[in-house]
Amino acid sequence: MGRQDALKVLSAAVCAATAGAAQCLVVTGEAGIGKSRLLAETARGAAAQGMAVAEGRATELDRLSPLVTLVTALGNGTPPVLDEPDRVELAARSAVPYRQTSLLTERIAAYTRSRPLLIVLDDVQWADEATALLVRSLVPALRDARVVWLLAGRPLPEASAMRVAVEGLVESGARSLALGPLSDEAVEELTAHTLGARPGGGVRALAAGAAGNPFLLQELLRALREQGRVLVEDGVARVTPGALPEDFRAQVARRWRHLSPAARQLTEAGAVLARPFAIHEAAGVTGVPVREMTAATEEAIAQGHLVAEGPLLRFRHDLIREAVYDNLATPVKHALHREAGSVLAAEGRPAAESATHVAWGARRGDAQVLRVLRDAADSIVGVAPGVAADLLMRLVELGDPGDPDRPDNVCRALSALSFSGRMDEAMEMAEAELAAASNPTALATVRHGVAAALKFAGRTPEVLTLVDLALADRGVPVLNQAQLWSLRAHTLVDGGLSAGEDPGCEAADAAGAEAVRLGGAAEEPAAVTSGLTARSRAALAAGRVEEAVVLAERATGIAEQSGGEARWHAPRRWLGEALAVSERFAEAEAAFDLGQREAERLGVPWAVPRLRGHRARLWLAAGRITEATAEAEATLNSAVSLGTPPTAQASRTLLARLAILRDDLSSARSLLAAAHRLADSGVRVADDELLLADVLLREAQARSDRDAADRGDGLWAILPEWIRPLCYEPGLGPELVRIALRAGLPEQAERAAAASRLLAVRSPRLASAQAAALHVDALLSGSPEELRRTVGLWRSAPRPLALARALEDAAKVTADRDEALALWEEAFTVYGTAGAVRGAARARQELRALGVRRRMPRSADRQAEGWGSITPSEMRVVRLVTDGLTNRQVANRLFLSRHTVDAHLRNVFAKLGVSSRVELARLMAVHLAEGDTPGPDVAEGAAVRGS
Repeated sequence: MGRQDALKVLSAAVCAATAGAAQCLVVTGEAGIGKSRLLAETARGAAAQGMAVAEGRATELDRLSPLVTLVTALGNGTPPVLDEPDRVELAARSAVPYRQTSLLTERIAAYTRSRPLLIVLDDVQWADEATALLVRSLVPALRDARVVWLLAGRPLPEASAMRVAVEGLVESGARSLALGPLSDEAVEELTAHTLGARPGGGVRALAAGAAGNPFLLQELLRALREQGRVLVEDGVARVTPGALPEDFRAQVARRWRHLSPAARQLTEAGAVLARPFAIHEAAGVTGVPVREMTAATEEAIAQGHLVAEGPLLRFRHDLIREAVYDNLATPVKHALHREAGSVLAAEGRPAAESATHVAWGARRGDAQVLRVLRDAADSIVGVAPGVAADLLMRLVELGDPGDPDRPDNVCRALSALSFSGRMDEAMEMAEAELAAASNPTALATVRHGVAAALKFAGRTPEVLTLVDLALADRGVPVLNQAQLWSLRAHTLVDGGLSAGEDPGCEAADAAGAEAVRLGGAAEEPAAVTSGLTARSRAALAAGRVEEAVVLAERATGIAEQSGGEARWHAPRRWLGEALAVSERFAEAEAAFDLGQREAERLGVPWAVPRLRGHRARLWLAAGRITEATAEAEATLNSAVSLGTPPTAQASRTLLARLAILRDDLSSARSLLAAAHRLADSGVRVADDELLLADVLLREAQARSDRDAADRGDGLWAILPEWIRPLCYEPGLGPELVRIALRAGLPEQAERAAAASRLLAVRSPRLASAQAAALHVDALLSGSPEELRRTVGLWRSAPRPLALARALEDAAKVTADRDEALALWEEAFTVYGTAGAVRGAARARQELRALGVRRRMPRSADRQAEGWGSITPSEMRVVRLVTDGLTNRQVANRLFLSRHTVDAHLRNVFAKLGVSSRVELARLMAVHLAEGDTPGPDVAEGAAVRGS
């Protein structure tokens, strides 16, 4: 795209934002192509229109300082978006990315209520991982704010933290602008402007060598003038004969050699530091006194190498810095990096920055350097796993092959690589280390690390193969055996079905028991805790719900008592899951909340989206579809940003099921297609959930009874041996029987019924399991009396969607019109309160056939507008928002998640046709002055929800 066209697009985005339309644009192009100038012109135009501008530019070493790129930008506005207390609070939340997102969303949203904002981030190819993660989350979170995001950088390499973020933003609607070379006309115009005359044929021929890159073109013309080879006659610039000008790197080297020794040393130090630097830092790196550096600074600025940026110096262009650095001899680079590491450590710079310099200047076997690298990696692995992986890989490279700590260092590196999505590099390192392992302990440790990395990526078959290979070795220490058995147990629960193993979870339970036994023998609480949680999960998947709770409680107790690594296994996550399935919903929610706070405190960010995913499933069980959807969407965003494919797949599958309930089949199809693509790429976990969603979508799209199911659907083949989906939601048993009967598949219906009966036998105290067992038999027999009894049993269980389905089934077979009408009315209300549009529409249609007309429930009617469409939950949020509370404060006041509040507010904006809080407050004032009250359907829904 040409610069003028790009400038028009950017200017249009700025104008749109002033009217309340949030925008995100990504500008890419090679170094020197003119991105920074385009951004500067856009920023000037925005400021001229009264828009606030927050500008930041990443440097090569910004990737070592979590969030520095974004925080610097937000601190540069006038007034700044973030003040010093905000920065302190943001730093305090560094282990919890989503809480940082919450704070920044709140601050930016509040800022843009008074004026629109342009956020400019340049050179994002060097942005740190935390900035990439937050930008990916902030752009959609601020879709209703008056903000324009303008991101610019070179084409993003595979290893860039921003690549996944930018790809996700573009998929979600951000516009991508690729700047190409200057046109021939633009090259001629720039040449004429630079030389002050129209270029002749010889000048044009040489200018073509810059390949349309404006920076390199200007440097070429500058070199020609310096050589005295440009002559202007009759308004035409001609070039005298002679050798071709040097390439850019050679030009920089020639000019650099003409500097004084102190000025050369200054630029050498700046090239190594790779970011804006202070004079005293360069003096410390080179050993040149500061007073000599002062004169050298003036010389380097005068010669066009450096420019002043407040109290700091930076290169006039990164291409100049790269050329200076590339011209340094390797021994000189290593020596300067080593000195830079010492200077920056003394300056209190981030540990990862000084450690990176130390690593480049290190010698093999330097114990002090190895400690520095390991400590620095440990300090940032939770927020910058990619940087931690680089440090740990360098640690392994510098370590002695016989170092007893080497296997553990390799495992740490593999974990960081997998966490940052660099599985190819992880496997390459793993192959080399496995081949070099010199004893059983080292081999078992590395195999465990490789298998754990593969499990993180969801590659179940490879995990099981590697673990079994490691356990087959003789001489493996007891602790390593315990860790391997625990990993095997968890892997079997997650993906044993996809690997063709353990449909009844007996092997998973046995592996967990062996981990507990060996962990106890090794006196290692972490191994015992992990084994117990695996056994709890296996019991849950097999339908032994009470046993699952007991085992999870034991694991949690041991972790609390021992502390340390045992808590990293997040036992409260599994306790909350077991409590949720046992229908102790309040206790489950408390366990998830406490587990989330513990994960945040321990700096285990990967656990947070998984906990939120469990909470989304809990809301679905409780019939709170809006909250479940908001929580599942937040889980998916976090999983994608953090690079955890199994969690992303589970979130998409759950969101697809929620979309079916809302009768949004287009979204369901898209989500399941993405989940299947992940499965096809090797992410093989929770295949049963994917098979279930496929069956439910097929039924929802069916045009006739025969289309409702197919005997080839994979779900039927795993029933009744594999019953985990029914453990989470016992109401699925009757649903599957109903689908199979509708499609004329009696054998499949009996398989689903047998699964429900098995769950009832294994969990005799679970009210839903007993209700489901009676329900499937009633559906198979068609007995009206049994279906009435089923309704009574479901009333004693806290699962409203299953109750609504039982009400439908009973209504269909009753001969009494009044009884049928009452059953359909109740089903309609329950579905509407839950937000289950599809179910409410079925009930509404049956009511109409009985001569009763009902409007779709307000909470389920996506087309409703005006104050009458606002639900009680939404109205509570509106009242607090218009009282001046932020979304976070509203969430705390109402005991909701931030994403649920965001979802409610988006719905309200759509229903009332507003785009800002200011407009909402104005409408609310008018609404209250007119004395409006919620309609009868809303009031009725509130009463049902509160009962």
